[in-house]
Amino acid sequence: MRRAAAVSALLLATLALAGCTGATPKSTASPSPTSALNSLQPVVPKTLNAATAKTATVNLADSIDTLIASTDVVYVDDHSQLVAATKSTPSYYGVLRTITVSTSLDPLQQAEAMEKILVEAGWKEDQTATDKGKYLAALSSNIAAPARSWFLLLGGDSTVTKQPVVTVQLASPDLP
Repeated sequence: MRRAAAVSALLLATLALAGCTGATPKSTASPSPTSALNSLQPVVPKTLNAATAKTATVNLADSIDTLIASTDVVYVDDHSQLVAATKSTPSYYGVLRTITVSTSLDPLQQAEAMEKILVEAGWKEDQTATDKGKYLAALSSNIAAPARSWFLLLGGDSTVTKQPVVTVQLASPDLP
């Protein structure tokens, strides 16, 4: 249930924030293929709480971000926070990054390439969609134990004039 609600909320957030560029520039380094695949494997901390979920989720998002060449990254608009529990859903740690990329990079092709690498690293593709200059892929990290899984919504948007973006939206496993 939380996954479906998260997809809807994250999709709306992506569409709303797709043009945001008021963040600090971020430099990322390109790892070797072997270390990139290993670093894309999320590890559930022994004790899962707000602090450990934050560290693990931010580190995982950082690893996913490195799949974009640092020379193509213009700005990273980062909205990371603990999402409070409601009456019907537990809390989790969420990362929403809108990465403005250079105009020479096709953000849809970039998002699709990132998705393929993530699937190769062990992520499960749950759903993809393409529509008029936008690409979205929903992935989950742990097929064997869904309750201990990270959820990722990866997107590319070329419809924002002169500001193509790649979005990385990551939710930690539910917190106890």
